[in-house]
Amino acid sequence: MSKKYEALVIFAASITDDGAEKALERFAAELEALAASVESKEVMGRRPFARTMAKHDTGIYAVVRFDAEPEAIAKMRERFRLYEDTFRIQFRTRNLRIEAAKAKDDARRAAFKASLEAKMAAETAAAEAAAEVEAEAGV
Repeated sequence: MSKKYEALVIFAASITDDGAEKALERFAAELEALAASVESKEVMGRRPFARTMAKHDTGIYAVVRFDAEPEAIAKMRERFRLYEDTFRIQFRTRNLRIEAAKAKDDARRAAFKASLEAKMAAETAAAEAAAEVEAEAGV
């Protein structure tokens, strides 16, 4: 039975940002070669580590969301250890209930923000109209 996973990949800081995109594409292709279906991939950018690891203090972070069989994770760990540009990898199962709750909360926040912006725009328009009326009355 296929499960949903998320992989946090830290690429070595020695590669460029374009190189990170290419490395992430190669990473996703390897996942698909191991019978995983990639849902999304995102390069989060260069970030500093909390403490120095193996004489490195920064890395390029990326997140890949995919579906795979649980047995395939061990194969993936072994295969990705061989890549020179991959500094660290962490696999974790995704909790779909939490993701759905976060999406619902994000939608609620976006709707609230849009209503506030509409209210501010209406108040600004009303203030400008009142200023025009006062200007015409004063003339």
